[in-house]
Amino acid sequence: MALWRNRPWLLRASALVAAAIVVVLVQWLAPRTLGGVEAFTGDMAWRVGASSQPERRLVVVDIDEASLRDVGPWPWPRATMAELAQKLAKAGALVQAYDIAFTDAKAGDDELQKAWAQTAVVAGQVFSIDPSVTPVAGVVSGHLGMAGCPPFAPVSHGHYGSSEALLPAHPAVGHLTPRIEADGVVRKLPALVCHQGRAYPSLALATLWRAAQPESGAAEGAARGLPLPDWEWHIASDHRLVSGLLAPAAWLTSRSLPGLVIPLDAQGDLRVPYALDRKAFASVSASDVLKDRADTAMLKGAVVLVGATAFGIGDTVATPHGAVASGLEVHAQALVGLLDHRLPYTPTTWPALQWVAMLVVATTLHLVARQGRGAPAKRLPLTGLALAAVCIAGAVVGLLRFDLWLPWASTALFAMLASVMLATAEHALTRAQRERLSAHLGSYLPAPVAQRLMKSDPSGSLQVEQRDVTVLVADIRNFSAFATHRPAEETAIMLHSFCCIAVDVVEQFGGVVENVVGDSVLAVWNAYSDCPDHPKQAMAAAQELVRATRQLLASGPPITESSPVQPLALGVGLESGSAIVGSFGPARRRAHAALGEPVSVANRIQQMTADLSMPILVGPTLAAGLPAEGVEPQGEYLLEGLSKHYRLFAPVGWSDLVSIDPNWAASAAAGADRQNDSTEWSRWADNASSGTTVAGPLRAVGSIQLRDA
Repeated sequence: MALWRNRPWLLRASALVAAAIVVVLVQWLAPRTLGGVEAFTGDMAWRVGASSQPERRLVVVDIDEASLRDVGPWPWPRATMAELAQKLAKAGALVQAYDIAFTDAKAGDDELQKAWAQTAVVAGQVFSIDPSVTPVAGVVSGHLGMAGCPPFAPVSHGHYGSSEALLPAHPAVGHLTPRIEADGVVRKLPALVCHQGRAYPSLALATLWRAAQPESGAAEGAARGLPLPDWEWHIASDHRLVSGLLAPAAWLTSRSLPGLVIPLDAQGDLRVPYALDRKAFASVSASDVLKDRADTAMLKGAVVLVGATAFGIGDTVATPHGAVASGLEVHAQALVGLLDHRLPYTPTTWPALQWVAMLVVATTLHLVARQGRGAPAKRLPLTGLALAAVCIAGAVVGLLRFDLWLPWASTALFAMLASVMLATAEHALTRAQRERLSAHLGSYLPAPVAQRLMKSDPSGSLQVEQRDVTVLVADIRNFSAFATHRPAEETAIMLHSFCCIAVDVVEQFGGVVENVVGDSVLAVWNAYSDCPDHPKQAMAAAQELVRATRQLLASGPPITESSPVQPLALGVGLESGSAIVGSFGPARRRAHAALGEPVSVANRIQQMTADLSMPILVGPTLAAGLPAEGVEPQGEYLLEGLSKHYRLFAPVGWSDLVSIDPNWAASAAAGADRQNDSTEWSRWADNASSGTTVAGPLRAVGSIQLRDA
């Protein structure tokens, strides 16, 4: 965890890489899931953005329920279909395209063949691209003039062709084969189907090509027939230098239709643009045409698409506009897209562009994560959702405005996953930082206070509690002179060691270090948790603190009488009483302290330890809480800054806590041969050299304080 805390960018990068790996795995293991989401969104876009502007270039002649009632059940006699073709030709239809396969030879084929020979006709045929379905019926016709098959074209495993008797009319032929996706919706059509080494165009392509051919008389058309469709295929991989950034995987062109480019995907499919609302198509009932009840003015110069929408015929498919639609609608929408030169497709460079988009998403999320304001762990998921929404909106706009089918699900999934993973990483970093801050807070404040602060919001109110506490104040004497004449590093090491010992001792005896200022430590008992015997615990802590610091405070370098630095010693003052413990100050800068008489008295008593040459002094309230045989009185004193006298006490056997500094003892012994006017010094040096503890009116620590004075 220390690695992540010290290098947060590494954790963020790991989260983004993990999200990218998950997206790649989903693309590999469940591509249909992402494709299904994209298809659903595309269907919604078609439904919402479909144009309702009337379409008059294409007219649907509908074999509907009314036609079946008026004319008879389907299939109709070929003579009836011949009559329908003649009436459409008389009305001036430019091309008659039949969403019908006339497979079997039937009575009346001659009449239908003659009717077709007088006009421009596109017949339908069906291929099976399913290896498990292998029908063979009728004759396949209408292959391209370009030899061979493109590598992307699906292969036919069976067919429903046209009756051989109809072929002398030389109709153009287009296949009706749909590409049914996993959810049953037809969104694509194979532009070309490969059958026995030749390529055959779809009905929409054949109709568009036939409409571009010059008109010919019946006799001339029957004599020489139609030329082969001149569609040519192109593959982006064969045109890398000229294909461009937004080139499709493959496309078709035709000399008969200069300037027209029909984009295809890598499977050779033409994506059907469902950009027109169903109600926008002009539709005429076939029975009305046969019975001369229709307004045939709309048929003049239009491409007429003849097909069946009657439910009983069974030619129903699912489209983005509805779960039940006639197959006729698919070819009508494809033909309108061809006429408008607006067929959606996916650029062949989109995978690379998608990675660029993911990089942009990752960069955006990383910048949001690095912002110092607010809570990134909360902002990131919202940012991820916003970026995913931008991906969806971009795909919809690209489809409806620019005819680009842009797979967006992977990028949107990455945005959401990356935002969640990055938010998790940021939460982990924040938690680690809070734990670190908590640890620091607990080291600068009493642990109970730090824990309370972590559980509450910042406040600018006064938050205090009155408690019966015991206060300990410990201070190193002569430390200012020591710090002045010793290197700063040595001074810092001394303070650090003293503070560590003091904290350990206080906590060992159930106290809490309230404050550390330089060489002074203030500790309290019974301030944050109940401690019934806090006077005894504080006294024991004071005695142990003096013992534990004796070796630390012993002077390192030799000290002589003329040395500017006097030996260090510890003075401890203790007192009990009622005090206020808590926090105060504005919310932006709080302070925590223990306030009250015991704090003031303990501070003054600690200062008195130097004057009385004693390591520990106890106030009257604390002494009352201790066994009488454990303390001895030291007299009454008017403490500095306080208005009344206080009787002070010292623990019995306090002299055992004081050690003789060996440097001073050695210096005193060496100076015994020299003349010295100070009788106090000679007495102290003699006692020190003999190894005895100085007690009574003249004490070692007291002599140090007098010299300092």
